[in-house]
Amino acid sequence: MKQNKYDDNGFFANYSRMSRSIDGLEAAGEWHSFRQMLPELSGKRVLDIGCGFGWHCRYASEQGAASVVGIDISANMLARR
Repeated sequence: MKQNKYDDNGFFANYSRMSRSIDGLEAAGEWHSFRQMLPELSGKRVLDIGCGFGWHCRYASEQGAASVVGIDISANMLARR
């Protein structure tokens, strides 16, 4: 079994307080550079492996992706909306 620290309640509580967890992609320092590397997503099928809180999934959907699937090993991450 892979290590899953995000389902440790103490770790998850602290991680959930980080600005990137609260404010999403705009609060992630690397996002502005990373976004420039993404292809056009309109009409594409997107799979986000390790989707966490789903911020990239939301972005793909907003960009017109035809379908978006996010998977994550953490039940805590998947339960968060």
